[in-house]
Amino acid sequence: MAYNIKYRMRNRMAVILKRVIRENGLVDTGTLVDSVRINAEITDKSNLRIQILAAYYFGFLNNGTISIPPYDLVYKFNVALYDADIYSEIFAEYTEYLLNTYPILDAVNIVERGQDVFFDFLPLFGDFTGTLDY
Repeated sequence: MAYNIKYRMRNRMAVILKRVIRENGLVDTGTLVDSVRINAEITDKSNLRIQILAAYYFGFLNNGTISIPPYDLVYKFNVALYDADIYSEIFAEYTEYLLNTYPILDAVNIVERGQDVFFDFLPLFGDFTGTLDY
């Protein structure tokens, strides 16, 4: 049972990530910013899994390379989501969903399972075989 985060919230998250990219001066042609999309769900263990879809070089900019220092974009994105109370809103909506779907004791048991946040990356337009540092 995965709970998919609604489009409105995923769009807000994408806007925040685009802002993080801009604040780090990583806009040249605009391809990276334009490519950003977010998928998000709460897994059956009550953990929030955020999938970042973006141009493949997002991964290299985040992690760094031999000639590029790491920009730590995912870390900054995580902090920005926390500062904007996005996590609070997501887990509040999830809790409301659980209370409307399950008996209260079952809902409480489900919520107590996790509430950790994980990030995945799906590269577009090329390959990135590593994992994101965050």
